[in-house]
Amino acid sequence: MLVQRHIRCWVAGGWGVDALLGRETRPHHDLDLLVSVDDLGELQDLLADQGFSRKLVWEENRWVDVRGAQSPTAFVEVDSLGRELDIHVIQLVQGRPPIALYDLAWEFSDDSLEGVGTISGVAVTCVSAVTQLQAHIGYGLPPLHQSDVDQLRLLADE
Repeated sequence: MLVQRHIRCWVAGGWGVDALLGRETRPHHDLDLLVSVDDLGELQDLLADQGFSRKLVWEENRWVDVRGAQSPTAFVEVDSLGRELDIHVIQLVQGRPPIALYDLAWEFSDDSLEGVGTISGVAVTCVSAVTQLQAHIGYGLPPLHQSDVDQLRLLADE
């Protein structure tokens, strides 16, 4: 649905690792997505149409103007089936690396959004293995997330 609505997004987190690997390595409780700020209004419309509602605004959030209203840049949406989307908003500027519109401890590089993978046989755009590694460094990780890091290191070395 995101592609049909021309919403630019990149899979990150656990599903991003699995997409890059081309197989599901573990169960996931949410889908992490980076979304272009220029598509945030359209994403919000789609999520509302699909019955999603705001569960959480992350501490690293910053507020941006979307269609004359303040919108978060780091938030979680959930639907009636309990499916969760963890959304983080970025800005795309021609000739520059993506810019995070939320507070984070790492920066994007020119090729951060060039990952391509598959989920259930469907091609998806992903955050690169190197960028995902940066996002998982500097804090304690649960064992399943540590496994993601180990897989990412193998991909990043290729």
